[in-house]
Amino acid sequence: MKKYSEIKHIFKKGIIYLLPLYFLWFAYIEFFPMYYNRPTNTRWYFLKESLAGKYKIPKANKIFLGESRLNAGINFTKIPDAYSFASGGSTPVEMYYILKQYLQKHHKPDTIFYSISPRFFSEIFAFWHFAVRNNVISYSEFEEIISEKEKQDTILGNFAKAKYFLYKADYLGYYQDDVLYNYVFAGNKKNIKIISEMQQMKGGRPHPGLRDSCSELNYETKYTHFAPAPLSEHYFDKTLAFCKNQNIKLIFFSMPMNESSFEKLNPEFVRVYQRFMQKYQQKYPEFDISDSLYAYPDTLFGDASHLNLKGKKKFTDYFISQNFN
Repeated sequence: MKKYSEIKHIFKKGIIYLLPLYFLWFAYIEFFPMYYNRPTNTRWYFLKESLAGKYKIPKANKIFLGESRLNAGINFTKIPDAYSFASGGSTPVEMYYILKQYLQKHHKPDTIFYSISPRFFSEIFAFWHFAVRNNVISYSEFEEIISEKEKQDTILGNFAKAKYFLYKADYLGYYQDDVLYNYVFAGNKKNIKIISEMQQMKGGRPHPGLRDSCSELNYETKYTHFAPAPLSEHYFDKTLAFCKNQNIKLIFFSMPMNESSFEKLNPEFVRVYQRFMQKYQQKYPEFDISDSLYAYPDTLFGDASHLNLKGKKKFTDYFISQNFN
């Protein structure tokens, strides 16, 4: 009994000492994200704060939804009356809620340009570490996501509720890499610059470090079949239905792949992808939903997935000629 009492006493003292440290950590994480965030988290922080009204979103009739391939491939400043919410690693899940949050406080666009790569129909990348961590997905939205029981699958992993709680509790392991990267308080100036760039780019995201050419293979070359996750497909369909009900025109398109990757795609993967998109074109004939996967030369890519500046200019010019002339 004496040994048990000693252990209990030590445990209580440990809690007494640790609680103030935890509250300091919690306050630091909640109130100083500009000081510790890495660039990608800063971009998601900017997105959330823009939707909340901290950063002004200009009135736009043309909205872009998608992920980093779209951001790297279009110069949004060349497109009149446009703004981009495309964010690295996004799936149809994040884009659906970003669109709904935008329309709660802002002008309804007449057209949405939407591009999600095949990869992000099949897997997640941004949901936890970027969208949930930066409060882009609220608790009520998270509850709605996990309540879609008939569409639920393993894409969010096991113990999703527990993981969400740990993010909201600012669990050390989810933040320490960023904190160490920026030496606790050294990121503020860099992050202010990143946000200024995104404002100037009309929501676009800078992509530093892209090369003059890349022949490496992208993620899609690893797939033998195109197999969209049920949850992602469900939210893709919800987005299309939402736009239809709101009388917003939607144009879905894919970004180019580098030639090296395109040549290595499994033919069955391409066929199933095309059938998938054709199914939704038939379901929503009022929209333009492309089933095309295609290539640009390797010299127009800065890495395996993203266009470099030359590729960005070429694709932007083509996109404008197809949609605005």
